[in-house]
Amino acid sequence: MIGLSGMTLRRWMKKPEHFPIPPVYIPAIRDTCYRLASEGILDPESPEVKEILISGLSTGEHHAAIVNLGLSPDFDNNPVMTEEKILTSLVVIGAQGKKQLEVENNPAKISSFKSMGSEWTERISTLVSVIKSRKMGLTDKFIAYGALFYLLTPIDFIPDNIPFLGLFDDFAILGFAATYYMKMKQSSTKGQYDLP
Repeated sequence: MIGLSGMTLRRWMKKPEHFPIPPVYIPAIRDTCYRLASEGILDPESPEVKEILISGLSTGEHHAAIVNLGLSPDFDNNPVMTEEKILTSLVVIGAQGKKQLEVENNPAKISSFKSMGSEWTERISTLVSVIKSRKMGLTDKFIAYGALFYLLTPIDFIPDNIPFLGLFDDFAILGFAATYYMKMKQSSTKGQYDLP
């Protein structure tokens, strides 16, 4: 599938463990990993497979995602992705009026993702109920808007057109946002958050 001769593979097997694969072969290896992961032959959660698949993201695509999401150019100054950084980024995205309108104007597209399973349905329903809530102020809704916009846009940190893995980041972002609101609901003693 990669297009290598048996002799080349045998030669590589004799190399040290961290032998650098010649760059000319990387795209073929990555494409084969995408295909095998989408067919269920490779485990996409395997650290080795993740590393190969993520390596396909060019700096141009990464920069395009930062611009599209409306994040500041210094977003990458601290590459560690903490829960706080993710939630802060969602606030930045969700505070943008155009992003809010995109979410409000596409309820059918947002709902279409519910067909991917019960966890998708639960996360999306929670965030949609936050946006529709009359008891919450607009600033309390920014994380929900940000997460739903991230779901809608195909230009994010793992482009949605990548087979099998393209929606992993969207699912995770929805989870961070939904968990934030569920914690908010649990800590609210006034019942001001009418979530499902």
